[in-house]
Parts: sequence; C-alpha cells; structure tokens
Amino acid sequence: MIQCCICGKKVENDNVQGLKYKRKNYCYECFCNEFNPVEVDKHFAYLKFQDIFNRVPTSAEWTQMTKLVNEHKWEWNKIELILEYVYLIEQREIDEEYGAIGILPFYEAKARKFYDTLDEVYNTLDNVEEPQKVTVYATNYTHKKPVELKSIDQLIDWEEEDDEDWQE
Repeated sequence: MIQCCICGKKVENDNVQGLKYKRKNYCYECFCNEFNPVEVDKHFAYLKFQDIFNRVPTSAEWTQMTKLVNEHKWEWNKIELILEYVYLIEQREIDEEYGAIGILPFYEAKARKFYDTLDEVYNTLDNVEEPQKVTVYATNYTHKKPVELKSIDQLIDWEEEDDEDWQE
C-alpha cells in the first residue's frame, strides 16, 4: 500500500490504482490530474515495457520509442498497445536484428486490425440486451403416436410360404 502525496488516499502499488513517479506516490486520479496527458501516456508506456520485459528500457530502446513519437507521429499509447500485441498476444521473442522496439512498425497494421476487431466485439456485447425472464409452464401428458394397423396378408408373403410347403 502507498499513500498518495496529493490527496492522502491509500491505494495498492500496482501501477494502476497507485504508482510511483519521480520518487513520489500517486493514486491514479491525482496522477492523471497533476500531469499533462502526454506525460501520463509516456509513463504508462514505460510501465508497460517494464511489465512485459521485467526490466527498464535501455537508453537505445528509450531513444527508439522517442523517435517513433517525434519523427513518426506515434502516440505513447500506440507504442504501449503494439508492445502488448507483439509480446503478450503474438508472444514474439525479442528480435536480434531490430531489438524490442525496432520491430514494432512491422506489426502496426496487424495490431490495429486486432484492436479494431476487439472493439467491434466489445461494442456488439454492449448492444446485446439481457434476455428477459421467461416462464415456461409444462403440462404432464403424453402424446401417443397413432398405431398403423397392417393386415396379416401384408406381413407374410404367402407365395413363398406355399412354395416351401409343397417342396417338402
């Protein structure tokens, strides 16, 4: 448990409800209100990297992420989502040639398609109405099938019977 330096609320230190930033503890609400949205997204991308790889990004990896934001006009949130897609959903290993971040542009289209499909599923589920309670009353009766009556002449082939009797 950590205590927020702004509101004093005690929250779990799970990087969702509560988190540490620049040697201070914050609850999620105060952190989002205290800093600009770009800084918040940048920190959550940093936390996602730590969560996936169990280490802090190297200076080269951090430079690559910053280049994606500055030169390629990506958002930090996009980096976070594509990191999650490539390493948690696709379960790719770190590529020796491109590193952990260099491979992300190659998965941009696949990740976008995946998250668009996921959003469609969530939207469909949101629009589904809860089934109304239906009461079914059953009566205790049996439905008898009509019995087909056949004559004994249809069941026995009399010609074969007569042939067998005469041959003995």
